[in-house]
Amino acid sequence: MRTFNSLFLISILSLGSGITSAAALDRADVEKMESLWSSSFSEDNTGRLMSLYSEDAVMFPPSSEILEGKPKIVAYLEGLKKVGVTKYDISSVDLNVEGNMAYETGLWEATRVDDDGNVIKLDGNITNVLEKQNDGSWKIKLQSWN
Repeated sequence: MRTFNSLFLISILSLGSGITSAAALDRADVEKMESLWSSSFSEDNTGRLMSLYSEDAVMFPPSSEILEGKPKIVAYLEGLKKVGVTKYDISSVDLNVEGNMAYETGLWEATRVDDDGNVIKLDGNITNVLEKQNDGSWKIKLQSWN
C-alpha cells in the first residue's frame, strides 16, 4: 500500500509540472515561457523559440507589417539579430485565463549594439494571447509590442 501511495503521489506531482500541464496556466508558467523566449532569442536558438508559437501565430511588431505564420516571424526575429539586437527580456504584468485562451500584458526590454559599438536600450509594452493546444501546452497565438 505504501508503494502504491508513493507512486500515486509521484504521478500527481509529475502531472502538475511544466507548461505542458493540462492544468490551468498560471503566472509561473508564463514566467517560464518568457524566460525560455528570452534565452532562445539570445542564444539564436530559432527552433526552441518557434516551439513557443502556435502553427498559425500572428505577430504585430513595432514599425512593421503584420506577420502571419512562423516563417515570417522567424525572418523578422532573425532580422533583429542582424541589426544588432543581442538581448531581449520580457516581464509579465498581468495575466487573465479564460478557458483555452490566456491574455497577458507585460513589458519588454532589448539591447542593441549598432555598427559603431554604441549600446542602445529599447523598451516598451507587449501583449500576448496564448492558446491551449490539444496536448495541454500553451503557445503564443498572437503577439504585439510597441
